[in-house]
Amino acid sequence: MERSLRRAAVFLVLVLAGPGLSVNAADDELPVIRRSFAEVNEPAPPFTGGKFEPASGETIAFLGGTDIVDLDRHLFLESAFHLAWPDRDLHLRNLALQGDTIYYQARPQNFYTRKGDPQPGSIPDHRERTRPGIIVLGFGKMDSLEGAESLPRFIAAYEKLLDELAPLTGRFVILSPTPFFQSGPAAAEAGKRNADLEPFVTALRELASARGLLFVDLFTPLRTEPDATLSPNGIHLNAAGHRVLAGLVAAQLKFPATIEAPNTLALNAAIERKNRLWQQYYRPTNWAFLFGDRQHVPASRDVEKREERWFVREIDSLPGLIAEAEADIQRYAKEAAK
Repeated sequence: MERSLRRAAVFLVLVLAGPGLSVNAADDELPVIRRSFAEVNEPAPPFTGGKFEPASGETIAFLGGTDIVDLDRHLFLESAFHLAWPDRDLHLRNLALQGDTIYYQARPQNFYTRKGDPQPGSIPDHRERTRPGIIVLGFGKMDSLEGAESLPRFIAAYEKLLDELAPLTGRFVILSPTPFFQSGPAAAEAGKRNADLEPFVTALRELASARGLLFVDLFTPLRTEPDATLSPNGIHLNAAGHRVLAGLVAAQLKFPATIEAPNTLALNAAIERKNRLWQQYYRPTNWAFLFGDRQHVPASRDVEKREERWFVREIDSLPGLIAEAEADIQRYAKEAAK
């Protein structure tokens, strides 16, 4: 019930915000996903020799739709990164939102915009932005439902997004979509949908090759050996599906160590806590009272100290708590990797 209420609240603010722009965003605002990242003087260099190798202290950010969002709930891939590089002190940030496609990334009004709500007492969104490092993109599955005739438009939109992010980093990993599974109410449509999806996967592989980016094929292995139990609805992955996804990513990016260890309970608990705090920070539900158009109303103020904004105070406390959780993650990863 709690998760359903959170998603309903997110959906409401997205409906109000529109496709990829704030309601009152000025024309000079950056594209919505670019705004989530901190600006840099020089972009991070590409992977050396086409080898996936995270730098010490680097941030790995994820963009995509629902399956990417669900990486926060199914911890296999995030745990694998930390176990493979336990001494790198990596930071993982999920910037995806349910319903995101390559064309449409709706966000609340004033989401990371330079200018905030114009009403008296309102302030712009001043949350910390994600440091650009490695960016992992997972788009294409839902986009393919428009049919093969939309493929040129899809690749053009993908290239546009890469161009928008190129001033921040040259370190990209493109994840192909997973296939449609023979499960759920549209199980009989899986074959046709996969036939439509296959050219999108091929085009993404070619796009990655042309730009010198890394590519992970999640489509071919899962289509070659289909397993309907990996998806509850034929589209999104369940826990078993995310375990397989983590294994495919680790194998194709050549992780240097096993992605599982026998003593990961403490590590996974710390990751889960960090992800819960990050979700509260990056995707807060009561947005209108935080940086939206309800900042000026009495309910957004502290009951006793009327000059203080209680929600802003809570949000500003989260980066410190996230840092504490990440310190635990890094400590437990070192212990588990032994």
